[in-house]
Amino acid sequence: MESRRFQLMKRRSVLSRRFFFQSMAGLGTGIFVWTWYRLGAFQSEIENRLEFIHSMDIPLGVSYFGNYYLFRSKKGLRAFSTVCTHAGCRIGKENAGFLQCSCHGSKFEAATGMPVKGPALKPLQELECHFDQNMGHWIIKLQQHA
Repeated sequence: MESRRFQLMKRRSVLSRRFFFQSMAGLGTGIFVWTWYRLGAFQSEIENRLEFIHSMDIPLGVSYFGNYYLFRSKKGLRAFSTVCTHAGCRIGKENAGFLQCSCHGSKFEAATGMPVKGPALKPLQELECHFDQNMGHWIIKLQQHA
C-alpha cells in the first residue's frame, strides 16, 4: 500500500518556483495592460464630453482658451477648436482678426474659422455653444459636431 501511495505522490505535478513566478508575471502584465487600456478609454471619453461654462460677460472679439476659442460679436457667440485642419497642430492666438498655425502657417478668419491662407483647406471645427437661460451662462461642449 505504501508503494502505491508513493507512486501517486510522484505522479502529482510539482509546481516549481520558476513556473509560479512566470505565471504571476504574465498575469500581472495582463492586468496592467488591461488597466492601462481601460484608463486610456476612460480618459478619451472624459475629454470628448468636456463642457466649459462661461459667464455672460465675454468680451467682444476673440477669447482664447487653449483647446478652443470663442468669438463674440454683436450677433452672438461661436466656439471653434484650436486644432489646425491641416496637420493637427494648435493654432496660435489671434492677431488682427486672424489665427495662424505655427506649424505650417495656415491662417484662419477668427469670426468664421474659414481658412484664408493654406496649406489648410478645411475650416476649423465649430463646437457646440449655447446659452443656458436657467443658469445664465454659456456652455461650450468640446465634443465636436458630427
